[in-house]
Amino acid sequence: GKFMYDISKHPFFEEYIDPKTGVKSYILKERVAFAQQNFYFCNQSLTPDGKYLWIRCINPPARIISLAVVSLDPENPFIRNIPGAGSSGNGNFPSLIPGTNDVVFAEEDAVYRVDVEGNIKKIISLDENIVRNSIPNRVFTHASVSCDGKKVALDSFIADATYMSVGDMETGETTLITKMGGIYNHAQFSPVDPNLILLDQDGWENSYSGEHFVFNNRMWLMGADGKYMEPVIPTSWFGHDGSMLCHDFWALDGTLCYIDYKKGAYECDIKTREHIHVWKRPVCHAHTNFDRSLWVGDQTPYEWAETPCRVIFYDRKTNKELDIFSALPYPNIDFRNSCYHTDPHPTFTDNGKYILSMTTVKNGQVDVAVTPVEPLIEQCRRNGTVVE
Repeated sequence: GKFMYDISKHPFFEEYIDPKTGVKSYILKERVAFAQQNFYFCNQSLTPDGKYLWIRCINPPARIISLAVVSLDPENPFIRNIPGAGSSGNGNFPSLIPGTNDVVFAEEDAVYRVDVEGNIKKIISLDENIVRNSIPNRVFTHASVSCDGKKVALDSFIADATYMSVGDMETGETTLITKMGGIYNHAQFSPVDPNLILLDQDGWENSYSGEHFVFNNRMWLMGADGKYMEPVIPTSWFGHDGSMLCHDFWALDGTLCYIDYKKGAYECDIKTREHIHVWKRPVCHAHTNFDRSLWVGDQTPYEWAETPCRVIFYDRKTNKELDIFSALPYPNIDFRNSCYHTDPHPTFTDNGKYILSMTTVKNGQVDVAVTPVEPLIEQCRRNGTVVE
């Protein structure tokens, strides 16, 4: 995840400076869709060689999200929409395959791979005994490929149950690990252990009665071999013990990171189960760089209609924070439509040099923003606010 090229010289990007904090970002102005956004915050959009940026393309009211790839070479700029690659409905979000420029995505009952030329290949089909005669709600929440590049986590939701399986990228075969009533989602392979999966329990509605069920324990660890499944914090009972655990992800070194809506960002050593409260402020989605010294988060898209959303940068060494975007206008598309999922979702590129996020600074238009990190550290240390 390095930008090989100088983004400030690229004809498709325009400079934007936050009026309150002076933080500089670059917004992708070249368009192939009504709304354009980066991938989900725990999925990489920038290819490992730094040559291409993948984005999601939205054209309401259709629920179809297609993919596009941007060449970051200022001498050879292009943006290529690939209408056949993408997803419809809630979930099946794409991700880069580790060590490649290709993206994996899902649709109906199958997983596909697409390259920057737009060639699409079906690589995995769900087990017919699971699908039977139905159309799955989703094959996976968002793509997650094991660090050895061999397996894809399939947290498939069909009718009112979750079928957790792994798909083999070479043979196309799937192996069912377990099936559970209700929703378990956001399955993510550890970046350092090809047998370890982080899985979230989530709230869900019964498809017949419409009744809503709240989850009990948010974060679970599971062996891809099916030998164990256990809660990360057995005593955490959502909503009952003051716990508001929400978004979680793996740092690149295999540290488990998670957010409590009210309290902020934490990290957990899964061997010792020691938890450290890193960033003590309410935050919604968050992400961190490779040594976990820098963090970024959005606060809060869930109250966007009432309050402009912020994207906030945090420097752990100085305990200071600074807004990248101090007041994002409400998006110009129905952002609570779950298939669009237009939250800022800020994320570090793998090498930590840039932050990618969805921005609405242009009158609510949904765009992709690239924010260089190095100048941000200096600005934050100089002008940032100390977190109490």
